Amino acid sequence: MCESVFRKEGYARYDSSHFSDETLQNVMKNILNQMEEAVQQGESLTSEYVVQLSQQLDAYVLIAQIRKMRCVN
Repeated sequence: MCESVFRKEGYARYDSSHFSDETLQNVMKNILNQMEEAVQQGESLTSEYVVQLSQQLDAYVLIAQIRKMRCVN
């Protein structure tokens, strides 16, 4: 069921089955660092670049949440 929701949301392109939890965490930290750097350089939170980074982060957070749900079940 989770997988069908995952695909319906359009996040199928973020195939993370080959990512370890540590790699997934590092990717998310990297995106956060890019967002912080962009804001420090004057990008607004609603700029296209920051919004794209935010959407990428959302996708990886969803992956982490799905993994956690699978572990709980």
